[in-house]
Amino acid sequence: MKKNLLAIIILALLLVNTAMTGFMMLTVMTTNNQAVALIGDIAAALQIEANGGENGQGFSGSATGNVDISNMVPYSIADMTISLKEDGSGKSHYMLTTIVLSLDKSNEDYETYYGADGTTFATYQDKIKSIITEVVGAYTLDEIRTHEDEAKEALLERIQELFNSGFIYEVSFSGSVYQ
Repeated sequence: MKKNLLAIIILALLLVNTAMTGFMMLTVMTTNNQAVALIGDIAAALQIEANGGENGQGFSGSATGNVDISNMVPYSIADMTISLKEDGSGKSHYMLTTIVLSLDKSNEDYETYYGADGTTFATYQDKIKSIITEVVGAYTLDEIRTHEDEAKEALLERIQELFNSGFIYEVSFSGSVYQ
């Protein structure tokens, strides 16, 4: 008799425990969904703020496309050979490419950094090349092939940080050759 009574008590406690666990999960999931929605709203607001400002351009690469083609000035850094990170194969790999920076001449910093004929911007070319080598060189051959867009975004972010401005709004690779 004692064994049956003990089994009934254990069964009752099991059912109570299951009911309380279900209630807690429902409560936690509802609160979790509300928190996720709030975090999503905050992230969306921050993204708008990061890309806000005059002409809708902030310091992130997502302002690409907001610049009128008549205000775009391309600046090319031709034939850069970049040593890529070792991938464990024992071979050295390189990327030969032309880097094209898209500049927004309607941005207030354009005249400051680019100048009237581009000679002012050319003084920054060695620093820009150093950043390009550092950012792209951190990728292996396979990584740069599959994550080229990520490399461009990281490169854009670093160059925008250098100038503390969004007048450079896009980075592209032209005629890339990998070895």
